[in-house]
Amino acid sequence: MSWEEFLWHMDRRLGMYVGRSRYERAFSALVGFDLARGQGELVAFQEWMSARHRGSNLVFWYLVLVETFGEGATEDHLVSDQDHERAVSNLCRLLREFLAQQMSTADQH
Repeated sequence: MSWEEFLWHMDRRLGMYVGRSRYERAFSALVGFDLARGQGELVAFQEWMSARHRGSNLVFWYLVLVETFGEGATEDHLVSDQDHERAVSNLCRLLREFLAQQMSTADQH
């Protein structure tokens, strides 16, 4: 399965794979997929997210929440199903943006 296919399922059918659609479950599925692929794309995604946030040493799942809900956002801000959906959708969007940049960079070399 490709990243794009995985992200499509995560964005549209997360509950089918992890039960209740929650941001932390999406994150767990994402880490599992990355580990199964064995290519370490999430390490590079962490670096990319850190660079987007002026070298922040915070983990990417938190930085996604900051980009979704603003400074100071934590998992405690995820109070409704819509909040979780919004966070998961933004996580998928950011990963797609990162992967597109990676492919573009690889094509240039």
